[in-house]
Amino acid sequence: MAKVIESTAGIFNGKIGGIVYYQVGGKTYARKAPPKQSKAQKKNVSPLKKIYQNKMALTQNYLKPLTKAIAFGFQEFENGARRPFHACVSYTLNNCFVPDGVEFAIDPSLFKVSHGSLLPPENAKAEKVGVGFKLTWNNNSQTSNAKPWDKAFIVLHNPEQNSATHIMLGNDRSSKSQFIALAANNINSNWHVYLAFSQEQPRNGKMLVSDSVYLGLL
Repeated sequence: MAKVIESTAGIFNGKIGGIVYYQVGGKTYARKAPPKQSKAQKKNVSPLKKIYQNKMALTQNYLKPLTKAIAFGFQEFENGARRPFHACVSYTLNNCFVPDGVEFAIDPSLFKVSHGSLLPPENAKAEKVGVGFKLTWNNNSQTSNAKPWDKAFIVLHNPEQNSATHIMLGNDRSSKSQFIALAANNINSNWHVYLAFSQEQPRNGKMLVSDSVYLGLL
């Protein structure tokens, strides 16, 4: 993959010859186009490659409703054309699959909506209360790089309904809790709950995020 620094022909986008040009973050990148495959080549796929293709398809479908949350939660891994979503796909493929009979499936307890260098939540729990969820955690501020003003990042995911909701900048770490009210049409649904923290870096305007913690299916 290469980055196009300047072009007198204007902005490239799409395939030109054997090169594919595409835009990421306002910059143009180029990569070699994959070779065309015959019907016989597509049919004659090795078992290992077929497993990888199936896992990739499952991963892409699983992450679809989480794209905005992933863009926030994996932002520390953004590097040029490599986006947070790419980092999450890689993490999921390598860490989140478990056997499911003769097939395989993504284990929500192994999945992460956030991955980073900030200290994660400590002793976090979630329970259903009335028309929403109450999340609690220890105030482990001043431990390692944690600060009292770190903001809660909360994600609810329902893969069966292909839906998700999130709060990016919730209560402070020092507050030790947050209540999330659910919409009327979501109260009776089952949600996988995740909690992480984020911390703004005033010097460079960037954000540190923690690994998310899985709080169960509610």
